[in-house]
Amino acid sequence: MATDGTPEFAAKRCGEAIARLRTLRGWSRAQLIIRLYNELPPEDPNYDSISETWLARLENGRMVKVQRQTVEALCRALRCSSQERAWVLLYADRNVLVDAESAPTPAAEALTFVMDRLYAEAGDLLTAMVSQQPGIAQDELSLLEATAAALEYVIEHHRRAPAPEAASGYAAATPMYALRRTRT
Repeated sequence: MATDGTPEFAAKRCGEAIARLRTLRGWSRAQLIIRLYNELPPEDPNYDSISETWLARLENGRMVKVQRQTVEALCRALRCSSQERAWVLLYADRNVLVDAESAPTPAAEALTFVMDRLYAEAGDLLTAMVSQQPGIAQDELSLLEATAAALEYVIEHHRRAPAPEAASGYAAATPMYALRRTRT
């Protein structure tokens, strides 16, 4: 959150994503609010502040910050598919691999690292594959296959590259998921 009270860019993107999904479903703000109340427990700190005005502020980018629990509840209220949920969480600057109530698992840490490498090393390739066939973005299996092909490209690139310790003379850095297992 900006110290001057201006909205975070992530909150603006999140609001736009929520508005787009609500509009695609043909729901009014009032309909989404009713569904949202069914997804939020009454003891949630945001429960009393949720209203059509609140949703309008979110959708129009005038919300300073949106809590993770509220974003998740909005996804449930919108009956988001797993792909739509991942998209909303990405736009809200939230990691799809963790939730608000628990620490990241070793698998989540490993996947975060792999996603970072995949995006850094094959993001352009994956973008080209998805752009060439716009239907891929809607078809879950095709998207998984395109991502697998990009991951295979990265793996092959790493097989051909010299090991980091051989190139630098130092041992490779220990990944976070390995550090977690070695802590006492």
